[in-house]
Amino acid sequence: MTAHEDGIQLHADVETYFENGAWHTRRCDSPDPFASGPSRVRLIAIGVEVARWNGLCHIIRDADGTIAEVNRYAAGPYPSRSPVAGGRSHP
Repeated sequence: MTAHEDGIQLHADVETYFENGAWHTRRCDSPDPFASGPSRVRLIAIGVEVARWNGLCHIIRDADGTIAEVNRYAAGPYPSRSPVAGGRSHP
């Protein structure tokens, strides 16, 4: 795990964020995004799919970098389309 500047412990979770005029989605343990583009909604959808299939959290940041939402997904052979009960939080 690594500590992020706002005190949240990050590891292999998925993060969608805005940087240099574009939206990006990456694993928190990597400095490089695996998807980038102009559409926030599209990049959030990509992040949700990766988090769902891997049973990870998906951290969604606003354009200013603040955390807007954190969703936790359960792992398994048939991943849920929704965050696990009690897994959604708004800072």
